[in-house]
Amino acid sequence: MVALLARMGQREWAIAAMVAAVLLGLMWYFLVTQPLQGRIPEIQAEVDRLTTERDRGRAAQRALPQLRETIARLDAERQQFLRELPPTEQLGRVLASLAQQARESGVVLRALNRGAGDNQGVAGVRATNLALQVESPFPELYVFLRNLEGLQRFATVSGLNLTLGSSGPAATVDQANNPTINTSLTMTVYTYTGQAQPATQGGQPAQPGQPGGRP
Repeated sequence: MVALLARMGQREWAIAAMVAAVLLGLMWYFLVTQPLQGRIPEIQAEVDRLTTERDRGRAAQRALPQLRETIARLDAERQQFLRELPPTEQLGRVLASLAQQARESGVVLRALNRGAGDNQGVAGVRATNLALQVESPFPELYVFLRNLEGLQRFATVSGLNLTLGSSGPAATVDQANNPTINTSLTMTVYTYTGQAQPATQGGQPAQPGQPGGRP
């Protein structure tokens, strides 16, 4: 092998160098360049995704002051609403209003039971359930339900259940065409029992002496 290399002339060395360069170039292309070219679409997709996230982040950052103002305004409105709830249940007035609405609507109030309600996790608010059972034809029932919306008390109605009453063999044609409906429902009234949190400014609690804070 040494003797062969010693007999090689300048021309042979040049040819060997060119062959070696070609082999190194092919190895570089297949082992380095081609795999990198295959990753170009993946890298471009990742760049596009990151660019989109960057743009969204910048847009959210620009909208942050307005969002804080909106949160502060909604929180102030919520606290104002809570302060307008009555501090006591005043069930006497509520029951009197329900009885009056039943008489004016033409429905028969069969039963009314009081129970604890769900305040939906709102601190400082107590919920009281009033389970009602009324009996009337549908037109009178519809008027009664509409009149409940006009009560001077914030309340919600849930659990509405309608069953058709039995007309019996002696029922008249009008009673058969407009049968009595037995209705059960739950009306929940709310009472404010605690101190409302001070309104916030920019998502932070207002300090005493500033607008929205307590003096």
